[in-house]
Order: sequence, then structure tokens, then C-alpha cells
Amino acid sequence: MYDDMDVGYRITAVALGIDAFERKEQQGTGSLDTEGLIPIYLGGDMVAPCQYTRWQAVQDDLDALTLQVAACPETSRRLFLKALLRSLRTAVDLFQGKTSSFAYRLENLVGVPAAPADDVVIAALREEIDLALVRRKIVRGSLAERVANWQTSKFIPIDHLEREYTQLQEEAVRRTAETVFDVGDFRMRLSLRPGTHSAGRCNFNEATMEINTDIGCTRAALKHLVTHENFPGHATQLLYTLDAFKRGAAPADILLCTLNGIPGVIQEGIGDQATEIIDWVEDDDDVIQIALRRLRIAVATTASWKLMELHEDEESVVRYIKETGFAIDPYVDGRISQAKHVYRGPFNASYYYGNQAVRTKRLATPKEKYAEFITYLYGRMHSLEGF
Repeated sequence: MYDDMDVGYRITAVALGIDAFERKEQQGTGSLDTEGLIPIYLGGDMVAPCQYTRWQAVQDDLDALTLQVAACPETSRRLFLKALLRSLRTAVDLFQGKTSSFAYRLENLVGVPAAPADDVVIAALREEIDLALVRRKIVRGSLAERVANWQTSKFIPIDHLEREYTQLQEEAVRRTAETVFDVGDFRMRLSLRPGTHSAGRCNFNEATMEINTDIGCTRAALKHLVTHENFPGHATQLLYTLDAFKRGAAPADILLCTLNGIPGVIQEGIGDQATEIIDWVEDDDDVIQIALRRLRIAVATTASWKLMELHEDEESVVRYIKETGFAIDPYVDGRISQAKHVYRGPFNASYYYGNQAVRTKRLATPKEKYAEFITYLYGRMHSLEGF
């Protein structure tokens, strides 16, 4: 008899064991540096990790789990578990120094199609930005010049970021409590970090929201960072999944929501759809920011494909990101650096495919079933195929 709670516990124990063994073997010098397979884990000692001293023992446990998962009666759950096992196998291969193509890692490590983003989507997003800028009466110059003019006219002075961030975070917390999950008194402190490769990131372990001041930040961009990284995005998902496991509402693998593998796709989809999930699109500035974000993650997906699978020269790929996605150097440097990373490279595509998947399902959900959609979205782990 198939027992999903038991399988969830076992697969989590194996993943934790892989994480611990990789950290011990690589000492922070491997393909994931010090981040590890599971960067943030809130389960404490609720799941006992498997103890490994050789990689073959990991493969043996994954083989045994594959046989168990084949008996899972629910299609979407079975698809996720099979994808997770493929992802773990691919991660283990990379940890052992085995090589594979970029396309293979897209399909097996990340769990997305081995393909660039859809050019039709990219063209539609550029048109959406154009129309919103026209409504904002920003009509002179090329589309790239108009985007730059809009951004620079909206930049928040650095000494005002703290106040604006606090206001946005409190409203995000309120809306998240109404729609997704009450995070109580938990908050993320602002940390200004120039010189990083991303616009911002959630450092949950230190309860800080890091923002790259080199890129410049509009209110709409800051709102995106607050919702994507904090509420109802990554920080909320971590708190929600821990609560679900403690209540017995989900198997232990829900605690693997930050695992560098299959779960990352829908995790990033939640982040990039976060402002819309809590119904917080206020004006055309938000419309432009959301479309610009969607455009850039689509462009980054295609750029990674061009660079790593088609082996186009880096200069032409950089030019493509700048001209098609209206991106500036710190962002471009970050996308190129990630694309070339042996492990993290294919995860550029997780944002694009995750956003498309969560957005499609959100828009298809009638109002009376929205609470069910939220429970489904946050209350279990997903693969792109199973979702």
C-alpha cells in the first residue's frame, strides 16, 4: 500500500543527507559554493537526515524511492515526485563532477523545457510596456529611451528607501494575511548592498531584504522586491510550508521549497506573481514594472540558451539582453554570470517558466475558488509538468 506521508519523509531524509554530504565533501568549494543543495531549511530535527559516506549509497536510496513513487495514485503528485528524483540524481552527478549539456540540465535539474522563451511573448510584453508608457504620456524617443526616462523619473533617493520599504512591507503583510497566510510579527529588515548581481534577494536566515543600490529603485520595483522576496513571496512560502507540515496537512517534502532543483520553478513563479496574487496592482507604474520584469526574465531565458546551448558569442548575447530587455550593466552581468555557472546556469529559465505557469493558473481561477487555488499553490510542492 502506497503511503505518501512516508514517501515524503523518506525523500526529504535523502535530500537532507545529500545536502550534508555535499557540504562535507566540498567544504564550500563545489558547484554550489557554501549555499548547498538546500539553502534554507526550517524543519530542524523533525526529519532525520540519511547519513552518507559515498555517492553510490545515495544512488541506491534514489533507486528504492523510484520504485515506491511509481505506485503513487495521484497523477500530479507522482509527476512531482518523479521529477524531484530526477533533479536529485542530476544534482548528485554534478556534485561528482560529471558533465552534461545545458539542455539536459534544463530538463532534468530544473524541470523546464530545453528551449528559449517564446518570441511572441517577448513581443507582446514590449507592446504592453509601450502602451502603458503612452498612457503615462512618455512618447518621445525609442522604446528603450522611454523605459529609461520612466525609470529615472521614478527613482527613490537612497535615503528615502527605508521609509518607503517599511510602508510597502506593512501593506504587503496586511494583504498577505487576508489572501494567503498571516505571518504575525515576522518582518524582513532592509539591507542596502551595492555591487551584487541581482536587484534584491531574501536572506531569510538573517531576516533581511537585500537591495542592490547600484541598479536604482522605483516604488514599483521596490514593491515587486517586497512581494517577491517577502510577502507573499519567498519568506511567506517558507513560513506557510513549515506550518502546513507541523499541522500534518502536507508531507515532509514541503519543507524542501528552497531546494536547488525542481521546486525552484513554481517557487519563483510565486515570487514573480506575488503582487498580483494579493491584488496589489495600483497604477500604470505597476503595470510597466510587472511587464518589464516578465520581459527581462524571458530575455534572460533566451540569452542563457543562446550562450550555453547555441554557443553564441558573449558580446552578442549581452547586446541582446540590453536591447531587447532594456537592461543595465549590473543586471546583465548577473544574468551572464549565472548562465555560465555549471549548476545555477539553467535556473535563469525557472523564473520565466514558473511565472508563466502560476500566472496562467491564477488567471483561470474563478473568484469563488481563489482560496482553494492558494492552498494548492502554497500547500504542496510542484513540478512544472505536474502543476
